[in-house]
Amino acid sequence: MTHTLIIETENEKDFELIKGLTDRLGLPVKEQHAEELLEKQKRAFNNLVGSWEGDELADQIRSVRNDQPRDINL
Repeated sequence: MTHTLIIETENEKDFELIKGLTDRLGLPVKEQHAEELLEKQKRAFNNLVGSWEGDELADQIRSVRNDQPRDINL
């Protein structure tokens, strides 16, 4: 049976300590760093944002927007 444990360290010293312990115990380790995950998320978002074919739909949306301030009585 495989168990997964997620340990979030905030500094390099703690990370190296935990990594060294897993190496000494002979445990398999899968590393994921926050920066790598953030970059993956940014790439996925950018792929979605740029997925429209042509600018016709974007032009239609811009043409019907009303960006003028309105008087609202509360």
